[in-house]
Amino acid sequence: MNGWMNELKSDVQLKIILFIISPFFAALYSFKRANTKSSYLVFLLSSVFFGLAFTVENGKDSVTGEGIDGQFYREEFEYAKYLTHYNYIEGLTGFLTFDEGKKDYYFETVAFYLSRITDNYHIMFMVFAFIFSYFSLKSFRFLTSEKKFNFSIISLILCYFFLYNQIFNINGVRFWTAAWIAVYCIFQIYRNNNKFYLILVLITPFFHGSYWIFVFIMLISLALKRFEKIWIILYLISFFVSSFAVEIIKSFSELLPTFLYKLAVSYTSEEKLNLAWSGFGWITVLFKNLTNFYLTLIITLFILNRNIIKENNKVYNLYLFLLMWVTIFNFLIFVPSLGNRFIILSYPIIAYIWLVEFKDVKYKRIILCLPLIFIWDIQKQIQYYIQVLEVGYFFSNPIYLIYKYML
Repeated sequence: MNGWMNELKSDVQLKIILFIISPFFAALYSFKRANTKSSYLVFLLSSVFFGLAFTVENGKDSVTGEGIDGQFYREEFEYAKYLTHYNYIEGLTGFLTFDEGKKDYYFETVAFYLSRITDNYHIMFMVFAFIFSYFSLKSFRFLTSEKKFNFSIISLILCYFFLYNQIFNINGVRFWTAAWIAVYCIFQIYRNNNKFYLILVLITPFFHGSYWIFVFIMLISLALKRFEKIWIILYLISFFVSSFAVEIIKSFSELLPTFLYKLAVSYTSEEKLNLAWSGFGWITVLFKNLTNFYLTLIITLFILNRNIIKENNKVYNLYLFLLMWVTIFNFLIFVPSLGNRFIILSYPIIAYIWLVEFKDVKYKRIILCLPLIFIWDIQKQIQYYIQVLEVGYFFSNPIYLIYKYML
């Protein structure tokens, strides 16, 4: 990893002024010279203030179940003050012994100990934002420290793609915090060849139980990644399988065990499929298919240019892992809690490989199309931010935010 850019006095001064006016605008401006310590400090602090200002109602609708995950976490946090130390230890023991009960214990740990100090849920989301952003920015440094990274349209598009798992996702804090820890481990192990981070890999299930599959893949990948040609063939097969997942599941669902059969039926029922296409739901389906095709195109370009990628051993190792990762989760794409979400962990790897190997060299038009392909996601993300922030947040200074949400 290359070092930081030299700081410019005028640049630092402007960041300070903007931050005093609004952390949000300071963060936007900091992308101009992203690879500086001052920019990363602004990114971190602005994320922390976002967490502090994160506002949701208490609990989801008891009848319809409607609402966002943050409402559930607020409700659970406000209940945590009634739990005893015995309750916490009993739950932790169940988690550590793989007993029935909690499959992860990150949220419970933060909620329990923080509830001993305060009942202000804004502070809880501020803590979540700090931990989330710490690993997000540690990962982001791999992108911004590269020589080819600069303040250009291509670099900014790659920034969006790399940071697709955005700070809003403290809303679903467990999985998405684990995602950034996982991405950081991937870069350390495959780019930097630092196997010490396998220890951190083993900690990810503490944040979200589904990351046991990440632990398994990381361990076997060290032995199996070298079989590139086999993984290329499997990737092509996985693309076919993911494209016709619904039909394949329907054909073989009756051969599955009962609990898997019910799961398969729930995801492939005509009622659910018709609902997806009813009204304006077809737009979501359309852009989801466009995104899948776009990602497939990029991975295919990597495969076709693998001889070029192979010249850089650090990038080549990431490419081999990426090939394994997308292949495995293409096969699991029909399970939303696995395929769809875990595929997003590949975005930072793809962005990094593109920056190092293709930026200013090949396929410029393809990466310029990314905002158009992701336009539906972008507008949804904007709506999410509006949903959890008061309008005044964007124009509020840090002192006001602390007074309003902390005191």
